[in-house]
Amino acid sequence: MRSVDVGEKSFRVKAAIFDLDGTLVEFKLRVRDAKLEIISRLRELGLDPGDLSPEDSIQTLISKATAVRKELNDLVRCEVFKVMEKFELEAASAPSPRKDALNVLMSLKSMGIMVAVATNSCREAVLLALQKCGMAAYVDLLVTRDDVERIKPANDLLKKALSLLGVSSEEAVYVGDSAYDVEAAKSMNVKSVAVLGGAHPEGVLAEKGPDFIIGSLSDLLSIIRG
Repeated sequence: MRSVDVGEKSFRVKAAIFDLDGTLVEFKLRVRDAKLEIISRLRELGLDPGDLSPEDSIQTLISKATAVRKELNDLVRCEVFKVMEKFELEAASAPSPRKDALNVLMSLKSMGIMVAVATNSCREAVLLALQKCGMAAYVDLLVTRDDVERIKPANDLLKKALSLLGVSSEEAVYVGDSAYDVEAAKSMNVKSVAVLGGAHPEGVLAEKGPDFIIGSLSDLLSIIRG
């Protein structure tokens, strides 16, 4: 556990929670293609309110489609995630670790800090990617969309991770590469660390007000060491 100073405040870090794709590994996930296929499928089912867009988050697509017929929530989730799983497994078959990711995980473990992954991806794809990148042994907890009702930018994944780790929101940091990661962390009062080079550029990340913006995962160690 480490104490980190933020301005005049400090917090005790017991757990570092990470997003996966774009943060720890490069998935090369064809997100736009997946969203277009999801939209096509929802339209086939008559669940398009008229404003479905590939610019929407996956959770927003689910929410919009469910609003058309609330009783079909389970069907919507099933159809959306069926498409996503296909694309995720394709991407997870040939992942590459982000620079310094493995060293950062090893360093955190040596510091006595718990490591978790909380991601919108399915468990099968996440396990495959972590194993291929040699990271699985350094992750204490994995929370995926299979474990929660709502995915990011909702905070269900983080809430579940904190509960299973047995730490408070003040004792954790969440590291991600997208605006959705920052939103989820802030809604749980978890310190958010936005890492550049992933899903969203610095300007988009900065608009969400993360506690830290870092250019490399190795910078996380400096934050935690204070």
